[in-house]
Amino acid sequence: MKKLLLLFGVVGISSIIGCQPKENRPPNGGNPIKTRQIDSLFRSHFNQDLFHGGVMITQNGKTIYENYLGLADRSWAIPFDKDVKLDIASVNKSMIAALALKAVEEGLLNLDDKLEELLSGFSYKSHFHPEITLHHLLCHSSGLADYDGVAEELKQNNFLKFKRSRFTDEEYVDFISNIEPINEPGKEFYYSNFGYHLLAIIIAKTYEKPFAQVLKENLAVPLGLINTVSEGSNEIVIPKLAQAYTYQESAGQWLQNPFIDLSLSRRIFSTASDLNRWAQVMDNPGWLTEASLKLMKQNHLAGISENLSYGYGWVVFDKENKSEMGDLGIDKPYIIHGGSTDGYKSMLVNINSGEYVISFLSNVGNRTNEMLLAQKIVNILIK
Repeated sequence: MKKLLLLFGVVGISSIIGCQPKENRPPNGGNPIKTRQIDSLFRSHFNQDLFHGGVMITQNGKTIYENYLGLADRSWAIPFDKDVKLDIASVNKSMIAALALKAVEEGLLNLDDKLEELLSGFSYKSHFHPEITLHHLLCHSSGLADYDGVAEELKQNNFLKFKRSRFTDEEYVDFISNIEPINEPGKEFYYSNFGYHLLAIIIAKTYEKPFAQVLKENLAVPLGLINTVSEGSNEIVIPKLAQAYTYQESAGQWLQNPFIDLSLSRRIFSTASDLNRWAQVMDNPGWLTEASLKLMKQNHLAGISENLSYGYGWVVFDKENKSEMGDLGIDKPYIIHGGSTDGYKSMLVNINSGEYVISFLSNVGNRTNEMLLAQKIVNILIK
């Protein structure tokens, strides 16, 4: 079974940190001892170049820790601050899933809609299994492959040729249709980025607008996520976007993130603050109905997998459902998702319906272990 690659923070202590950490004072609210321990944890990771980016932790909606450490751009020594955006990688799946459910609420889509019907109007040389539904795409049970299913030549150098390829939506649908499926729909969990890329295409087709515009108008603006954007062109300047880096151990040097095509607008850029706010939306019916939020946070893999639990865009943990992905080793219920893509790392956790929400983003990808860092934070907060 393929595991999720990714798995996969008042301001009182808030400080904007560049190259050198500053002394922080305990916040108003929260446990000052635990807050200092978390601050020490992030200072240690920063000093070892294991984390450069932004972090926010809230407790029952109140910020108990927020910090921005290190460099957003190493060429110009530009430090991180609260408005610097990073690629949230697979954390974007909860946003894509939510936009799909928003369309369901508006009567534009149904969870049992067949993929081939949803892609009507696109021409593609091969085919998709006729029983794949919107629901299957949302919970990774469609049987579609992931990156490991592409041709060998596209896998070289960490899929660099594939990532540099430019696709129209129609070309991408055709590309995915020609990849051998893993299984029939509904038979097993298989994490598929391609499935969520198709969801982004379906959402754009449904609203007859570019996905980036749908994200802005239907999600970011209504929810006040002022630093959450998507973009469909590498030629467009995204304000305050952090560069992504990997560290080359053999040469002892930092390498910039290679060019990655944005033609499908499936990439979403955001901040630790916006992500934290987004996770809190999962506990507050309004923008989405209570029924839709329940669908996002309930396990849809019962009868399919005994050791994995996935909702719509979230890995799910509660008394009935445990997962080998995203295990923080706590008894409290929570939803979690992380992300990893070419120099960017991300993590978003909502514990016990907002008792704690943890969000962080880093631009030193191969140096940041997002799951281990989340576990260390939780060990301080809860254990």
